[in-house]
Amino acid sequence: MKLGFWTLLSSECEWDNEEIAQRAASLGYDGVDLRVHRRDGQPSLGSNISLDSGEAKVAGTRAAFAAAGVEIASLLCYNASPVAGSVAAWTEFEREIELHADLADRLGTSRIRIVVEGPPDGLTWAAYLERVWETAGQVLDKHPGMDAVIENHPQRANAGQLLAMAARAGDPRLGVEFSPEHALVMQENILELIDRYAAHIHKVCFADRRVVQDDLARFDGHYYYVRYEPCWNGDGIVPTGEMLARLARGGFADYISLKYERSAIYGLHLPPAQLALEHFPGFIRQFPASSSRERGTGDTEGKQSRDLPFGIAKT
Repeated sequence: MKLGFWTLLSSECEWDNEEIAQRAASLGYDGVDLRVHRRDGQPSLGSNISLDSGEAKVAGTRAAFAAAGVEIASLLCYNASPVAGSVAAWTEFEREIELHADLADRLGTSRIRIVVEGPPDGLTWAAYLERVWETAGQVLDKHPGMDAVIENHPQRANAGQLLAMAARAGDPRLGVEFSPEHALVMQENILELIDRYAAHIHKVCFADRRVVQDDLARFDGHYYYVRYEPCWNGDGIVPTGEMLARLARGGFADYISLKYERSAIYGLHLPPAQLALEHFPGFIRQFPASSSRERGTGDTEGKQSRDLPFGIAKT
């Protein structure tokens, strides 16, 4: 497995792309996921490159990563999503993916992370995702050697929906960037999903969560509430060791990327981002499966097997 990180959102880490590449190399990372600036007018949490970046910026970024011996693991695209369901919306969605794929080619990376918000009224999730896969596939046809991933995320598609769609489509170029913290929040069984769909998990973006005890299981007359709070990696209930072991058994040998989103609007209680960046390689490498590229190796119980969340059985 390879180690990467999503570029950090903290104001403590406002580095240019050359410094990002150098720091990644010095800390033992294999790659970095660069954020692409949004084009929809929505607030941005920070970006490293833009679709409108000139050739000097693109070439300089590519050269900086090559000189550091670090990959651009993917582009984190914040593309328009066809929420309206109209022909025009789908045309714009395809155009957005094409623009991001063109930028990826210019930067020398072969992976883009695309965003899909959700189906418009009258269209099921299954039909919506089929259209997403078809549209993305048409773009990838024009970019040999490139692949795309979609991340499971609250208020978007959950991991089960995306993985089931990837399995139905059978297109090896389009898979899932698996977010275990979001699977927890959406009450999915992380380990069962890996056992069933490991072949369609192309990348992992890692963050940990813990259950907030205040008002735990508060009942409002209709629902019981559980809240999961971002926490220091290793202090939460993501079953990291067993997750990595099962991924390894499924043949996974791609990126485990740190996603540490500490910003003015989210995660301010977390330790400084620089500390998380320094901590993550050792945290992941403590698990035997993290360095395995062969099926059936790696084991792991350890600290991460305790206190698993609702719906996830210890194994």
